[in-house]
Amino acid sequence: MIDASTEPGARLRELRKRRGLTQEELAEQAGLSLAVIKKIEQGGTARMETYRQIAQVLGVQTVWFVSPGSPRPTTDTGDDTVLAEMRSAVTPPIGFDGSPILGTADYDDIALPRLRDAAVALGRAYHADRYDDLAHLLPALVRSAHYHVLRFDDDGDDRAEAYRLRSAVLGLAGRYLIQVRAHDLALISLQRAQQDALVIGDMPLAAAAMSSQAWAMLRQGRFWEVEQLCAQAADRIEPRMSTATTDEVAAWGKLLMRASAGAVRNNRPEEANEYLTLAETAATRVGREHMLAGQFAFGPLSAALQRPENAMIEGRPDVALEAMANLPRGVGRTNSSTRNRARLDEARALIRMGDADKATDVMAGLRHTAPEWLRYQQAARDVTSEIVESRTRTLSNEQRNLVDFLDVED
Repeated sequence: MIDASTEPGARLRELRKRRGLTQEELAEQAGLSLAVIKKIEQGGTARMETYRQIAQVLGVQTVWFVSPGSPRPTTDTGDDTVLAEMRSAVTPPIGFDGSPILGTADYDDIALPRLRDAAVALGRAYHADRYDDLAHLLPALVRSAHYHVLRFDDDGDDRAEAYRLRSAVLGLAGRYLIQVRAHDLALISLQRAQQDALVIGDMPLAAAAMSSQAWAMLRQGRFWEVEQLCAQAADRIEPRMSTATTDEVAAWGKLLMRASAGAVRNNRPEEANEYLTLAETAATRVGREHMLAGQFAFGPLSAALQRPENAMIEGRPDVALEAMANLPRGVGRTNSSTRNRARLDEARALIRMGDADKATDVMAGLRHTAPEWLRYQQAARDVTSEIVESRTRTLSNEQRNLVDFLDVED
C-alpha cells in the first residue's frame, strides 16, 4: 500500500513503477513533457490540470496527488492590504457583547428600497466586469446590509427582505472575490450568503450561493468536496417537474453542473456525464436562459457550455470544438463570464488541434470585449503561453499584444 502521507513526487514514482511505466511512457500517455514528470517526481509542484492528466493514465482520482503540509514561503504581494476594506466588511471584528463592529456605516440611515437599488446597480457592474467600481463600492454595501439585518431582525416581512438582500450582497461580494482570486475570503462571504438564505427559507437563493461556493472550491482544487456538496444538495432539492417553479428547476440544474465540473476534474468522467445529462434535462424544462435568484444564468446554453469544458479537461479538443459549433441558438444570453470561459476552452482546443492562428483570434476577441475580466484569468495566461510555445515563426503583432497584456514570458 502506498503511504498517503508521502510527498506527491514519491507517491507518483512508486505508482508509476507499479503500473510498469517509464517516465517517458507516462509523459507520452498523459500528453505532457518528460520534464514535467521529472520535476514532480523530484519534489516539484504542478497545476491541478497536470495532475488530472497523470491521474487519468494511472487510474486514480486527481485528489490522490494532494497531500497535507505547510505551504512554501512566498513574497508578500500587498494583496492583504488592497483587500483590507473588503475583509473588514465581510469579516468584521466581534466585540465582547457578540456584536460586529461595523465602522462608519450609519445605523439610523437605512432604507430597504435604497439597499435593493444599490445591490442591483452593483450587480450590473459585476456582469459588466467593472471590478474597480466593485472594489470601491462593495465594502460599504456589505456594511450597510449588515446594519439592515440588525435593524430589522424582529420585523416580519422587513426582516426577511433584509436577510435576502444581505445574502444577495454577500453573494455578489463572493463572486467578485473569486474573480480577483481571493478564494478563502470569497468562501467566507458565500457561506454567510447561503446561511442568510436558509434563515428565510429561500432555497433558490441558497442554491445560488452554494453554486458560487463550489466555484471557489474548484479554484482551490477541492474537486471531491465540490461533487459531494452539489450532488447531495441536488438530491435534496430535486423538483417535481410538473409543478416546480423555474427558479427551483434552475437551482437544481446549476448544482448538477457544478457536481459535473467537480467530478470531471477528479477523473470521474462517467459520473460527470451523468450529472451533466440531468442538468441538460433541467435546462430543457427551463426552456430559455433564466437568472437564478438574480445571480446566475441557467438554461440550454449554460448547460451546453459545460460540454466543451468537460471535454477539454478529459483531453478531447475535437469534441470540445464540435460542442462549441453546435451550441443552441435563440435561447437567450448566459452570463458573460460563462461564455468567456468557454471561449478560453475553445482557444485551447484550437491550439491542441494545431491551429494557433485561430486560437489567437479567439484570444484577441476576448482582449477587446472583456479586457478587465481576461487579465484576472490564469487560464488566459496558460492559453497564451501555449500559443507562444506552439509557434513556428516570429510572433504576430496580435500575439505579441496578448503576451504584453497578460504579462506572459515569450
